Amino acid sequence: MKKRYTALLAGAAMALLGLQGVATAAPTGWPTGCTNQRSSTGAGWLAGCRHSNGGHYKAAVICEREDGRGDVTVHSVEWKDKRDPSFIACPPLTSVKTGGIITRSY
Repeated sequence: MKKRYTALLAGAAMALLGLQGVATAAPTGWPTGCTNQRSSTGAGWLAGCRHSNGGHYKAAVICEREDGRGDVTVHSVEWKDKRDPSFIACPPLTSVKTGGIITRSY
């Protein structure tokens, strides 16, 4: 009985230490230090992240149609992961309404 109790305590201590290590670990997988803004030309949206942490990101923009028939949402095709800026332009006959950044953990 004493051996079982000691083994139970040792197992509980290892589990507690293991959970504590997970709880205090730095977050990984999602990009951090991200910013996004209208491009300097005003024709699209620019996004970037300082640290990819194994994740990826890309710019997205909502563009207003000149004929007033609704908005057009477009996003960059290429996912970025190395501090490279991501840019997406509005299609012809549209202008930037707003934009943002899309991130993923892989």
